Amino acid sequence: MKTLVFAGVSFALSAVLFFAGPWIPAFREFAESGVWPAVAFGYAALSVGLYAWTARAMAGSPRAMVNALNGSTTVKMLAVLTAVTSYLLAGGAFRVQFALGLFAVFAVHSVWFVAAALRTSTGEKSS
Repeated sequence: MKTLVFAGVSFALSAVLFFAGPWIPAFREFAESGVWPAVAFGYAALSVGLYAWTARAMAGSPRAMVNALNGSTTVKMLAVLTAVTSYLLAGGAFRVQFALGLFAVFAVHSVWFVAAALRTSTGEKSS
């Protein structure tokens, strides 16, 4: 799968999450803050960058592919952990909503990342 296709779908997923936020009553106030779009679309940008790295590694050896997938997973997990810890220590508003929203974005993008990586590694053509 080409990185541009992956990027388009990633940002579309983030847009769906972004626009779904205000529809959840307990999440509405946080979704209307300026932090929510940064979380949703910032994570999409991170995911696209890591996918580009992984896609280049898939063209190489199997070991490079495994290292890139493991490295991408590590970077994403540490980024989420750092963001949540920093936000909590800074005393940001809507701390629970921030943590749960970031986890939802992480989960959705992780499923998409793995599906795209598997599709690319098996040689399937994107439609």
